[in-house]
Amino acid sequence: MRRSIVVGGLLATVASAALAQPNVPVCEHDPSVTERFLPVELITGEPWPDADVLRLGPVQRRYPFVGVYADSSPPSTGETTLSGPVEHRTAFGVTLPAYERTVPQAQEVVAITFDGEAMGRVHDSRIGPMREAKFPIGHWRQGETRHHTATYYTPRGPMQARTSITIEKLSCRYEDTPGAVAFRWQVEGGRRADYGYVFAPGRGLVQVTVYKRGGS
Repeated sequence: MRRSIVVGGLLATVASAALAQPNVPVCEHDPSVTERFLPVELITGEPWPDADVLRLGPVQRRYPFVGVYADSSPPSTGETTLSGPVEHRTAFGVTLPAYERTVPQAQEVVAITFDGEAMGRVHDSRIGPMREAKFPIGHWRQGETRHHTATYYTPRGPMQARTSITIEKLSCRYEDTPGAVAFRWQVEGGRRADYGYVFAPGRGLVQVTVYKRGGS
């Protein structure tokens, strides 16, 4: 009888934990969209511009998101914030309009980089100043992969890593929101970070998939 009570208690605990875990929506792919302009407002969750332009408009938002883990760890919930724009003096010699961004483990500064192909960090409290491409903006095609060279300005001098952005779903429906985008960001070399992201119109960041942790 005691063993039955213990087993029953364990099952109840497992069931309660399962109920406490957030549901993980699937972003339903729209294969009819093969080419698309991705504005900064897809990243910020602000109203979209009337024309295909890249601009950093005012934003002050919090973004709840679902974290998914490739190692089968239970899903989690998190939150990030975005505010600005501010003028940021970069380590590569120019001053750019940028957003201040927080993630659960760090404070970041992100700006439009690499000739308008992406937004990326220009500073991270864990790493320091940098220049990278991380979130796709501008004109992209379904399934497209673009490679960039990220530079990290360390006390030992600049260090570089090869990174890539791959569009997995150029347009998909996340819960009841159409027009979301799902992409994968990877870092080659020693850090080898590997993450997937989903951004939805009017909502900004909604989901992060951790394939391999890195300094990001």
